[in-house]
Formats: sequence, C-alpha cells, structure tokens
Amino acid sequence: MQRPAFLLMPGFSAIAFFAALEPLRIANRLSGKELYRWTIHAPRGDHAEASNAMQLRTDGPVPDSSDALIVCAGFEPLANASKALLGQVRRLWRAGHQVGAVDTGAFVLAEAGILGSETITLHWEAADQFRRRYPRIPVSGELYERHARLFTCAGGTAAMDMMLDGIALSHGMALATAVSDQLIHDRIRPPGAPQRVTLAEQAGSAGPVVQRVIAAMERSVALQGTLEAILAEVGISRRQAERLFTARLGTTPGRYFREVRIRHALELMRNARMPVHEAALAAGFSSQPVFSRACRQSFGKSPRELAGSADAPSSC
Repeated sequence: MQRPAFLLMPGFSAIAFFAALEPLRIANRLSGKELYRWTIHAPRGDHAEASNAMQLRTDGPVPDSSDALIVCAGFEPLANASKALLGQVRRLWRAGHQVGAVDTGAFVLAEAGILGSETITLHWEAADQFRRRYPRIPVSGELYERHARLFTCAGGTAAMDMMLDGIALSHGMALATAVSDQLIHDRIRPPGAPQRVTLAEQAGSAGPVVQRVIAAMERSVALQGTLEAILAEVGISRRQAERLFTARLGTTPGRYFREVRIRHALELMRNARMPVHEAALAAGFSSQPVFSRACRQSFGKSPRELAGSADAPSSC
C-alpha cells in the first residue's frame, strides 16, 4: 500500500488537488484493494482553504509513515511556508521519501532547498516568476516531470495525467487506462503535451510563415527581442511580413507584437506582482507612459485596469 500525504498550502488550487486525488480513489475501487491510503494536511490549523474558499478538514501533522509528500499550492505558494514547515520538507527528503509538487507547490520545494539540477515544472503563469527567484533551477514547460524521488506538475488537469502515469508505473497500464476511462479522460497525456494553446496555434489558419513569426515573438518577448531580430530569425522581410499579417490577421506584425508584449507585461503584473513600470521594461517598453499608452490604444484601458479585469487580454 502507498501512503501519499497531501500538504495543502493556503489558497491551493482545488481542481488540481482533486485531479491528483481522484485517480487514487478510483484505482482503489477498480482494483478491489486499498492500493492507496492518503492523508491531508495544512501548514497550520485543522483545515485547509482553497482559492475558491472551499475548506477541507485535515489530518494533523504529516506522518513519518508517508511514502510521499505532495505539496499543492496556488496563487500565494509561500503563504505560511514557515521555517518549521520547510525544515519538515527537508527532513522527509533527506529520509528518502518521495516529494512532489502540484501547480505552484514547486516554490515550497525550492524554498526548502531540495531542488537542484533536476528539471521541474509548474503552472505556466508562474514559470517566469519562479525562474527569476530561483535562476539555477531548470524549469520546463512540460505537463509533468518525474525523476527518481522528485515529481512536479503544472496543476489543473495535468495533475490527473501525472497521477495516472504513477498508477501505470506502480500497478500497470491496464488499471491506469481503466481509471482514465472512469474519469471520462480520453487519454493519458504524456509529459510533453503542451500546457496551453500558444498564440501561434491560435493563429493556425494564418499559414506556416505567420505561425513561425508569432512563435518567435512568444519566445523572444521575455528576452526583450526586437521585431527586426524576430523577422531575421524567421528569414522573412519586413515588407513580406506586413503583407502576410495584413492579409491573414487583419493587422500589422508591429501591432501584433505590441499586443504580445502587452500580454506579457500584464502576466508579470498579475502573477509576479510586478509594479507597472518594472513590467513595462521587462516586456520591452521604453517606459511606463509608453506602455500605458499602448494599453489604451489597443484595449481602451490602463495597465492596472487590464491586469485586474476578468476580460483582460490573455494568451491562454
């Protein structure tokens, strides 16, 4: 029997937690055996509260008999990540336990000092913030990453795929597939399946050349690349790009790239809590006023209004 312990940080993602837990429950039911016996824990108190305000009763301190510690977090992954809690994570790791993270739980593992050369993954919204805070820890865009004793996933329904993969490793693909069928999950996605649809994929009908330009825009925006450098990378002239973008998307490559940069800056404001002027510079705008003017021209709102709006532009 495997005994995973779920550590639910304040504001954890409920959908990611249940996506990780339910495959274990269904595996027990279908096998007719108690293959998994899990416990639920919080940093403090007798309940854990999710980002949707749902509260779950917890089982006290994490038991030493647990086979694996799985840290589930959400928008504020380090809330209540006390020295004592981080020390417990380190002790479990040093004692040879498996340790995993769901969604932004990787922040807790990194803060505990147990991450190093092995590649981890987390929700795409928090990836840039993680890289800035822990620049030496390799981060991928995979749905999940699994190593000998370390496993991480992007959250959401990716937690389901990671746990189904774990069931297949421990108890065979037949059981994992049967659990997947019970969940109306048409297939167990491999780790390399994309976390989200990219802008280039959204513009799929625009043709391969435009798609390559948009993909290059997405790659370069965090590096503050210029449109000229992007077009040179793809091997297309400015005139040809203007013609293709206007014909296929009804806009110019310059205006399209400006919106890519706006979206990137807004993500930094929302997810990294970055001030407006810092987000503007990080997205390649020369100043906060230039960024603010671009937001109003493209979307009719200020950066702060867009960052806090449910109708704000998003790349996902």
